[in-house]
Amino acid sequence: MKLKITALAAALLMTAPIACGCSFFEDDEKEENTFETDDALEEAFADVPDAESGPLLKINSTEAEPGGIAEVTVSVSNAKDKWNVCGLHIVYPDDLDCVNIREDEPDAKYKAGPACEDAPLKAAMEWFGTKTNEMLDDDLDSIFFTAAFTEDHGGDGDIATFYIQIPEDAESGDEYDVDFYFYSTDTFRGTDNDRSFEKYAFSNWEGGTITVK
Repeated sequence: MKLKITALAAALLMTAPIACGCSFFEDDEKEENTFETDDALEEAFADVPDAESGPLLKINSTEAEPGGIAEVTVSVSNAKDKWNVCGLHIVYPDDLDCVNIREDEPDAKYKAGPACEDAPLKAAMEWFGTKTNEMLDDDLDSIFFTAAFTEDHGGDGDIATFYIQIPEDAESGDEYDVDFYFYSTDTFRGTDNDRSFEKYAFSNWEGGTITVK
């Protein structure tokens, strides 16, 4: 069991910096934005059969006052005891700010939900370094969240809640889209590594909104 946890931890730690846009170049300006595109999901699962059913990932719709903090929750259904690892990107307009644990570090503040609160490995990080072309074009920022169990103990319900700061000058009725974003390192699967299960999760996920009160 300990060896399983160690191996899984190593894999997640190696993946997280890439998934959050960390640059290993001395000069970020020299790194070209050659990451994922709108077609990335289709290309990644082109040879994977479709599943008739599977996990349903969702981001809630919520409200917050101008200058306030919105609570954005990612949840899953139809997946109880069927998954052991997730790695997900959530995107939002870059005029909003992710609330981090410390101001000078990218670790995002979050609260684990019942679907993964018992996972021995959990982490959330705000995107840093070079963004993808799609994120630059659409003026997006992102949070990456990952959690892992050694067995298929992932549950249904809330996975994690993140905290997003609303601009002081936001006006009542303003609405901000919060959505999932597929990146090549993302995953949602069980110990059987069923990619049809994962494809269903990514093909049927549902974003939400933040509305200013």
